[in-house]
Amino acid sequence: MARLQYVVLAEYARVDAGGLLTVAGAGFDRIVVNALPGQVPLACAMRVLLAEPEKDARLAVALRPPSGVGLRLETVLTPPPEAKSHEGLIGVAFAATFGLPVSSPGTYVLEVSVDDAPAERISFEVEVQRPPGQADV
Repeated sequence: MARLQYVVLAEYARVDAGGLLTVAGAGFDRIVVNALPGQVPLACAMRVLLAEPEKDARLAVALRPPSGVGLRLETVLTPPPEAKSHEGLIGVAFAATFGLPVSSPGTYVLEVSVDDAPAERISFEVEVQRPPGQADV
């Protein structure tokens, strides 16, 4: 049975053709914006472990804002052709970088499911902090 090994929020993430995951600006739990509504760059990076002889895993990632419509991404993860097993498991990296619409301050939640089973839930806060000297409009 496939399982999530880890997931992290970041400013940028990508997976190369060989399956190597590159992540930058990871590990935050707060995003500060100057004004709302707006858009901020956000990435999620994760690694799913497939037990041999599994060939793929269904991955679903949902991002829920404090109010309004969220985002949902679904895909099927397959190992790169040259992937080798380690202790009967094959690791498959996944990354998505996108512009996250932020319309209100509060707690945003990222939920990850693997093969339709909830795997992880992480959250972060969006705060508005106006530059010094800027009045509220």
